[in-house]
Amino acid sequence: CFVGIQSAVRHKLGRDSLEGISVAIQGVGNVGRHLAALLDSAGAELYVCDLQPDQVRLVAELHGAKSVKGDAIFDLEVDVLAPCAMGAVLNDDTIPRLRASIVAGSANNQLAQDHHGDVLAARGILYAPDYAINAGGIIDVASEYEGYDRKLVRRRLEGIGATLDAIFTRARARGVSPHRIADELAVQRLRAAPRLALPLTRAA
Repeated sequence: CFVGIQSAVRHKLGRDSLEGISVAIQGVGNVGRHLAALLDSAGAELYVCDLQPDQVRLVAELHGAKSVKGDAIFDLEVDVLAPCAMGAVLNDDTIPRLRASIVAGSANNQLAQDHHGDVLAARGILYAPDYAINAGGIIDVASEYEGYDRKLVRRRLEGIGATLDAIFTRARARGVSPHRIADELAVQRLRAAPRLALPLTRAA
């Protein structure tokens, strides 16, 4: 998610550094909390909210984040909104309220409906497709089956940034939402992948 935010900031804001970039993190559980730590180390200005007040206090104490109550997170004038909790948070109610230039977070299924990605694009908000930016989790788990190699995993995680670079570049060239390009790439990769012959198992 962190490298995905770096990619989005490069493409939307023309910045190679996150120093001084304002990021609002919705949800500071296991993923959001670690994202806050990485962003703090990179010099970002943080705003956070969570259903658990203790989590918010912890991130505020450790990383100097400013606490935000509830869905007021959608109204902040920030560079990046990072949804890291519930799905369907980008919808008919929240999108008109957004004052962020970028939406890039780890939550699954952030778009309430598919067309909401197009609505974000029409408003000039760069959206990092959720299953592209949050691929780190499945990369990490899949690597355990290969005999975990930390350096290899890190290289693969950094590849998320390159994937998003390609998505953003194609989306800009074609004048469409990045989620449309991500879907096309996913279909292409699935069609190109070798089909696995799964063994049949007999019930005990």
